[in-house]
Amino acid sequence: MFALLETVTNPLLLILDQVTDPHNLGACLRTANAAGVAAVIAPKDHSAALTETVRHIACGAAEATPFIQVTNLARVMEKLKERGIWITGTAEEATKSLYESDFTGPCAIVAGAEGAGMRRLTGEK
Repeated sequence: MFALLETVTNPLLLILDQVTDPHNLGACLRTANAAGVAAVIAPKDHSAALTETVRHIACGAAEATPFIQVTNLARVMEKLKERGIWITGTAEEATKSLYESDFTGPCAIVAGAEGAGMRRLTGEK
């Protein structure tokens, strides 16, 4: 994963925290691809896998946008921050819209699970 980031100037990443619905993962991959996201990162456990359903919903984006599943999402987020990647998350209680944010530098957007949102530790990172 980190080798991939070395090849991209100002990468935009999407981090999905326990998104379990295959249709939602497919839609996230499709949207990420359209937005120029360098990679989509998700935990290996308690998340949707890259299945035929996901690939169908993604309409080709699953083959075009790297989908990286990691063992420890919090540790990966720490390592991304150490590499100068700004991490921000989506939250219902947010006071600022994503559309008001500057995403011109290297950054990652974290989106939480359906219903529960992102986990506490993920939100703290």
